[in-house]
Amino acid sequence: MAGLLSEEGFLLVRGGRADAAVLNTCGFVRAAKEESIEAILSLAAEKRRGRIRRLVVAGCMARRYRDELPELLPEVDLFLGPGDIPDLPGRLSSMLRDEEPSTGDSPQRSLSGGGALPDEAYGHRIPEVGTGSAFLKILEGCDNRCAYCAIPAIRGPLRSRDRESLLAEARLLVRRGARELNLIGQDITAYGLDRGEKGGLVSLVRALCAVRGVRWIRLLYLYPSRVDDGIVDLLRSEEKVCRYLDIPVQHIDPGILRRMGRTYGPDAIYRMIDRLRDGVPGLFLRTSLIVGFPGETRSAFDRLLRFVDEVRWDYLGVFPYSREEGTPAFRMPSQVPERTKEERVRRVRDAQADLLSLGNASRIGQILDVLVEKAGVRGKAVGRHRGQAPEVDGSVVLSGFDGEPGSIIRARVTGAREWDLRGVVVRSGGSESD
Repeated sequence: MAGLLSEEGFLLVRGGRADAAVLNTCGFVRAAKEESIEAILSLAAEKRRGRIRRLVVAGCMARRYRDELPELLPEVDLFLGPGDIPDLPGRLSSMLRDEEPSTGDSPQRSLSGGGALPDEAYGHRIPEVGTGSAFLKILEGCDNRCAYCAIPAIRGPLRSRDRESLLAEARLLVRRGARELNLIGQDITAYGLDRGEKGGLVSLVRALCAVRGVRWIRLLYLYPSRVDDGIVDLLRSEEKVCRYLDIPVQHIDPGILRRMGRTYGPDAIYRMIDRLRDGVPGLFLRTSLIVGFPGETRSAFDRLLRFVDEVRWDYLGVFPYSREEGTPAFRMPSQVPERTKEERVRRVRDAQADLLSLGNASRIGQILDVLVEKAGVRGKAVGRHRGQAPEVDGSVVLSGFDGEPGSIIRARVTGAREWDLRGVVVRSGGSESD
């Protein structure tokens, strides 16, 4: 959206007064929807104060609730679904010329959306890569039919992006300073399946590794049953590919997995983990879990808790089940009380925190490559090593740094906390910098 607007002569501003505010929303789970509504109301207050003239709400929530939101939020001038984004500059220009009313009476105030952004729109984006890291979305939509998930209804079926458009965007990101590319999508292991390709993800990643200037490539959001030997070989053979995988398994109890509509059982999960750890030394594994799914008994939850302790994931996110209208799980019997969900979230987080502390402590004394994201005064800086994804896995807090953000340096780990590591920069000759 920022790139499309800039090409049409709009100037991006950070805070202060503006002709328009554009808010991108999430419509996936209740907590994200609540956060989006709070942000809309905050911007609506800014509009009433005269600090912004027009308010645009875009993204998944605008698509999912396109019939209800215009009536509930009359302060919003335009709602755009993900597929409407190329229309934003023209619509906004028209509104600012007062060619359309902003009262909510306009039949065009909410566009229908569509689930996917056209490939050509990605070529207009302004990459935010001041940290040396960028996200590269390789597909839209999902053909998995998990019982709890509204994404197929919002984003539509799987649609893999054209490989040449991805390589062109990767080169653009590198020119703007990216050293790390984080590959994302609702399920990146499905890349190419809509076109009948086999091994599409592995082939794409090998092509991205050949892009000059790319130093790290990270794979995020892989469906467990499609993590195959090709991915193992990719991690072993391509130095640029971080030995890190984010594989949301969601649960381990066989009954809960069946009710969720997942296509694997617990034995397959354990075999996958063993194959990955045996085949890729030094691999970092992250997963996501859902607790409180309908029918999750105490024994099913206890099995999940044992699973966390047995597998010892490097990183783990746990979320209470969000009851989403329009999904099969919404009408399932044996809904779990909210208080029970929150207690189970706490217990999983506590168990994982202990494991994370032990894992970080074991890295003291190691020398790691670190991508510096922020630089402060007196040699202080913050970055991440190859085993830490952006925003979710903690940081490496550095001393002795005298370069610019976006650079990759060597650092010796000198200390550890629950989430973060402390380190000191190691000079090329092996000496440490104060």
